[in-house]
Amino acid sequence: MDSALYCGEVFHVRHVPKKHAFSYNIFLFWLALDEIDHLCQTVRGISRSRFSMIRYKRSDYLGDPQKSLQSAVLERMSELADKPLSGRVFMLGQMRMFGLYFSPVNFYYLQQDDGQFSHLLAEVSNTPWNQRHHYLVDLNDQQDCQKAFHVSPFNPMDMQYHWNVRQPGERLALALSCSKGEKHFDARLSLQRKSLNSNSLLRVVMSIPSMTVKTLVGIYWQAFKLFLKGVPVYGHSQNKK
Repeated sequence: MDSALYCGEVFHVRHVPKKHAFSYNIFLFWLALDEIDHLCQTVRGISRSRFSMIRYKRSDYLGDPQKSLQSAVLERMSELADKPLSGRVFMLGQMRMFGLYFSPVNFYYLQQDDGQFSHLLAEVSNTPWNQRHHYLVDLNDQQDCQKAFHVSPFNPMDMQYHWNVRQPGERLALALSCSKGEKHFDARLSLQRKSLNSNSLLRVVMSIPSMTVKTLVGIYWQAFKLFLKGVPVYGHSQNKK
C-alpha cells in the first residue's frame, strides 16, 4: 500500500501582539483515497464499522457522502483552479478514533503520473462552529492568498496567508504564516513517514490514544493562555463565508 502514517510535531508561534509558542507530538494518517477499501480489509483496527478502533466515515469529509472522497476532492480542486484537474489523491488528516472525530485541517495532495504532487487542497474547520472552508495551493507556484475564513478568535480576518509546502516523501514539511503588515503567526508540521500496518497502528494509538481529545483540549488550553495574556479577541461575525 502507498498509505502510511506520518508522526512528528506541530509547532505554533505567535509574534504579535504577545509572544506565545507551543508544540505537540502528533500522528496523522496518510491515506491513498483509492486504497480505502483495501486498507479497511488488511489493517486490524481500521474499518468502516462504528465499533472499530479507527473508523473511516465518509460523511466526516468534504463533498456529497454518496460520492467517493477522491471524486469530491478532484471536483473541488478543479472548481477552485478554474480548470479540470486529475490525478491520484492522498489525504493527510484524521479518522475517527474510538468513535470521536475532530480535525482542524485536512490536507489533500494531488499526485501526477510522474509521482510529483501538483496541488494541495486545505480543508479548514473552525472551533466550536465546525464550519469548513477550502484553500487550493499550486505547489509549483505557491502564491500568497487573502484569509477568507474565521478560524482563531485571536486573529483578525484582514490577513494574508503565506504557504510553504514541500513535496512529501520520507519527511513531510508544511508551513503557513499569517501577516498583516508584519508577521503575526507561524504554524508548521514536521513529520516522519512510517509504514501503516496493524502493529504500527497499535503503537501510535498506545502513544496517543485519542488525537481528537488531544487536539480539542490543546486548542482550548492554548486559547485560555492567550486570553490570560490579554490577546484581543475578534468576533465570528467577521467571517466572510
